[in-house]
Amino acid sequence: MKDGFYISAYITITKLGNLYRAGHRHDESIALWQKKGKKVSLIHYWELERLTGIKQQRLPFFDIKQFRHIINGLLREYDITLDDVIEIWGVPELQEDDSYLSKYLFPDYALHGFAHLASCIFMDMDIFKNNNVLGFSVDGGSDSTIDAYDREGRSEYDRYHFIGCYSEAKKNKLNLFPAVSPAEIWGWSLMRYNIREGTLMALASASESEAYYDIESLFPFDEYKMGPGIRQRIFDMFDEIDHYKKDDIGIKFNYFDEKFSEKENRISMAMKIVQQVSYKIMVNSIEEAIDRFGIDTENTYLAMSGGFALNCPCNTYLMDKYHFKGFIAPPCVSDSGMAMGIGLSSFYVRTLGDFEFKFNHAYYGDSYNVKDFLAKGEFSNFIESVEEFDAAQVVKDMEEDIVIWYEGGAEVGPRALGARSLIGDPRVMWTKERLNEVKKRQWWRPVAPIVLKEKVGEWFRNEYESPYMLHALELLEDKREEVPAIVHIDGTSRLQTIDAENPKIYLYQVMKEFERVSGVPIICNTSLNDKGEPIINRIEEACNFALRKNIKVAYFNGNRILLRNHEQYKNEEVLKRKLRMEIWKDKLDKQEFINKYNPYNLSEKEVFVYTFTNMYKGIELFDLDYEEQKKIEKQVKDFLKENPLFNKHVLLVRIMNANLNKKKMER
Repeated sequence: MKDGFYISAYITITKLGNLYRAGHRHDESIALWQKKGKKVSLIHYWELERLTGIKQQRLPFFDIKQFRHIINGLLREYDITLDDVIEIWGVPELQEDDSYLSKYLFPDYALHGFAHLASCIFMDMDIFKNNNVLGFSVDGGSDSTIDAYDREGRSEYDRYHFIGCYSEAKKNKLNLFPAVSPAEIWGWSLMRYNIREGTLMALASASESEAYYDIESLFPFDEYKMGPGIRQRIFDMFDEIDHYKKDDIGIKFNYFDEKFSEKENRISMAMKIVQQVSYKIMVNSIEEAIDRFGIDTENTYLAMSGGFALNCPCNTYLMDKYHFKGFIAPPCVSDSGMAMGIGLSSFYVRTLGDFEFKFNHAYYGDSYNVKDFLAKGEFSNFIESVEEFDAAQVVKDMEEDIVIWYEGGAEVGPRALGARSLIGDPRVMWTKERLNEVKKRQWWRPVAPIVLKEKVGEWFRNEYESPYMLHALELLEDKREEVPAIVHIDGTSRLQTIDAENPKIYLYQVMKEFERVSGVPIICNTSLNDKGEPIINRIEEACNFALRKNIKVAYFNGNRILLRNHEQYKNEEVLKRKLRMEIWKDKLDKQEFINKYNPYNLSEKEVFVYTFTNMYKGIELFDLDYEEQKKIEKQVKDFLKENPLFNKHVLLVRIMNANLNKKKMER
């Protein structure tokens, strides 16, 4: 394998998809790697939502020309172009061959799932090679853009989506096995309540209402797997709880928590059950692995990736129950980490595991220079003063109000880790209220703490590090009143730990000073973004946020920026991001593109399905059984005999949509 630069990308390229925002990958990302001998380094990680402002970015590139133009712009920072890149992985339109794909080593397992797995088990190759590792890929399902069919004609959807693996120390051998992902149930919950999984998880623990529900009835065969009927039983449970009334108090549930609406109480009760089911599914998977491989958990690392790995309570539950040697997961465990996973998977396949890599920290995103920002003068009328860093002054500012904290390279993943954060004093509940007001969040939404790593054991029952905010630890009872702003109703906090090795050197100094002044080694931390907006990327975006939210003080790479004239700032909208992927100039121009590339006038929904059928060359993906698929194929063939000039894909889309809508009505 040649030394040099490589790119792994989790994006799509389709003209119709770009015109209609009909992308089949979400949380798109691009990773730049460099290989020197056996050493592999992650140079930069771009989450496209940070550049476009489209949360959970799923807007495809229009064509290869646009992709090359945009990527060359990103690479300019390193004085290279795509011509200097040896290979691009993850995008079928850009690859020279597909020999990097995991299906050639593990033909029974989907690339999407294996990439998730690779992003955790290979994030520290020294740990992987010299320790026992039990890993799980637990997300909502495959995307299949790159790996639609293998040599035998099997599609990604004929393979196992969710993967477990066990690797024994010093053997460099992956033992893969099919796993079960609780993320599917959380996806059904999102569909039911139209509330994102993270908010549902928070609501589960926010109220004290609890249903007296027989969880075992959801899995009548005592197998915590997604077998036939489980989805229906989950929705039946939702239906039952939705009909709980006050007359059922003490019979079907304990009571309605008066701090919440009855609807919120019911959702909270249902999600408590989903959380408990999730625990049981993961325990079942781990127990099966222990029995199969004879695993000693205290001498084994637990590695997890996929969207479900964002479930902090479950991660902590598993660590407490099995006392694993350690927990391995990147901050970007969701699909935002797929470019990383595709890259590490490819290096593993190409070298058969003979490479060195360590994910050193979370901060591989963009960084911007304060001097350049000030020189532009765009916000000069709103800047009162610029002062050098003083940790004592930061603490004073935090005691007055919340503070914008912007330091160095952006963190990767969906959670703020001290690079693009709002920080505040955890000793007063007002801080939580102010943060939720500024973020336009529900009053009950918890605020996460940053905690000095060396002090975790003095404040929390569980003592282990959580550098990427993937654990919810229980605060000691005698400490809870000291930090009310960061305590959930169940007494836990979803924390990030930080120490002197963290690249955010200014933030660490603030933590130490806050502890010196207050005796508390904890501060409040939440992501720097408005409702519906991705985490802020540039300094200009942070200033726009501060002026709209009446925040007086911002710290940019250590510089204290005192803001003024907030009332004169007339922009009430989120500042537009730097990257625009739409290719049209105006509505008229867009319509001309649509007329050209959508001559059959497909609806937006039909375009979404059409791009899938083009991608998979078939219809096995959709929610139709085998007989229904065969019936549709016959309808298409019969029609085309009579109308040979009609576009086959368009007809297929319309017949499939009719059948899918019919099935929904029948449900």
